[in-house]
Amino acid sequence: MSDFDTAATAAPAKERPDLGAAFIATNKKSPQSYDLSGTIVVEGVKHRFGAYKQKASGKGKMPEGTEFFTFYRVELAEDETPGAVSAADTSFNPAELEA
Repeated sequence: MSDFDTAATAAPAKERPDLGAAFIATNKKSPQSYDLSGTIVVEGVKHRFGAYKQKASGKGKMPEGTEFFTFYRVELAEDETPGAVSAADTSFNPAELEA
């Protein structure tokens, strides 16, 4: 047994929550398409976002040419719209049950 095996079995892997994913667009459908898009979970609520890549002018805090993303869309994901019922939703209202 190596030192690696001992260390790996000594402490279980820390479980990490899935907080979302960001994807850089490589095949944009049009110039107006977002350069970065994805989802993020904030306080248990899933949101969609879209952002465009820009380059700093050098007149602010960032050096000229520094690339950054500006977010133009942050909204509730379709499956998180208040009052919406998703296909996986198994909740029910007990008052609607027949007597």
